[in-house]
Amino acid sequence: MGSSTNKSTQTSGPSNPALNSTVTKLANGISNYYQPGGTAYVAPSATTTGGWQASLNAANNPAFNSGVSGAINSYGNRAAGNELGMNDPGYAALRARIANDTMSAVNKNFNNSGMFGSFSNQRNAAEGLANALAGMDYKQYGDSLDRQTQAATLLPQLFSAAQLPASIQQSVGASMDANNAAQQNGQLNYLQNVTGLISGAAGAGGTTTTTSTPTAPLWQTLLGLGLQAL
Repeated sequence: MGSSTNKSTQTSGPSNPALNSTVTKLANGISNYYQPGGTAYVAPSATTTGGWQASLNAANNPAFNSGVSGAINSYGNRAAGNELGMNDPGYAALRARIANDTMSAVNKNFNNSGMFGSFSNQRNAAEGLANALAGMDYKQYGDSLDRQTQAATLLPQLFSAAQLPASIQQSVGASMDANNAAQQNGQLNYLQNVTGLISGAAGAGGTTTTTSTPTAPLWQTLLGLGLQAL
């Protein structure tokens, strides 16, 4: 005589019929939502991609890059003290022109008075010119120090300006990389979304538990009854 098995089933879940119906609709909705090969990726709009390209075009503007580079070279030379006093090529040219014009004017006046080439002519011209140039040189030196300070102050700002194109490229590149990652992981994110929905619905739907208990063979049961009678 063989043995048999007793099975008991226990089901837990919402006792409210309306809630049961809602859970069923939710499960059906999840089933309809899932499509093999589906993806959660949403492509960027034309406005976004157009903005990316416009930013890159602006960052690659050769006029801006050339202008900032030239300004850095110019102000860097000035900040290094290479344009102090007579080392300023613009001032040196102006000084030479003033000296030539002054001497020409003085010589012309003395020539008209019949004193051209005289000692007094040369001495007066030299003294007058020296005094004028001394005042100009002193003022130029002070002004060049101010310009040097200004140049040293502007250099960090110019350096920051030079970083703008690269900063824009990095920002646009990060957005593009994020878009590529979203596209690459679109199906995985889609499956994760579906899995999350299923997990939430499964908890609301309750559980069913089946327990199996083996029963003793008939002869063993009769033997036990006989022993109890004895």
